[in-house]
Amino acid sequence: MTREAGRTAFLERVRVATGRSANAPITRPPPPPLHSAPRDARTMAERFKLELEAVHGSAHLVASLEEGRRVLEQLLAGAASYCRSPHPILDELGLGAAELPLAAPSEAGLGVTGCELAVAATGSVVLSSGWGRLAALLPPWHVVVVRASQLVPDLNDAYLEMARLARPGAWGLHTGPSKSADIEQTMALGVHGPGVVDVVVLLGR
Repeated sequence: MTREAGRTAFLERVRVATGRSANAPITRPPPPPLHSAPRDARTMAERFKLELEAVHGSAHLVASLEEGRRVLEQLLAGAASYCRSPHPILDELGLGAAELPLAAPSEAGLGVTGCELAVAATGSVVLSSGWGRLAALLPPWHVVVVRASQLVPDLNDAYLEMARLARPGAWGLHTGPSKSADIEQTMALGVHGPGVVDVVVLLGR
């Protein structure tokens, strides 16, 4: 049997199995519903926390900037040094006044960044290369600060919002700690990036 004859026979078996004829019109599925998930900040933040913790990350829902500063100070106290991105939300939290010494990303024990969006349905944060990438990738511990206004219900909403934002050199969709199961199908954290991820969600000012 020639390759073309084999292809024809295979497609015919598929048509018989699905009850379709060769000339049947293609029926496209309907587009996914837009904005169908709850959109209030508290509900999205609680879903985000649930999903992030399911993939071994930690989320801290705080009511104000002041509470966010306290949580960030507590996290920084667990590292010997840190690095940060230039994201302005970190200046609002007073990160520049931290007593912990700054270090190069390759030497820092903890990296602190802002983000562009946070996806409630997956526990993911969307990072822009416009603020630099090393603070999110090289230290073994990544802390992300998220505003309530950056929460979106799901990936569909995230892609719609990303289309409205200034396009950077690269987007990064980060979901919890770095994970790999390449060796004997055994899950290991922190193989290709941070092994610990904390996200501080600011629900108020």
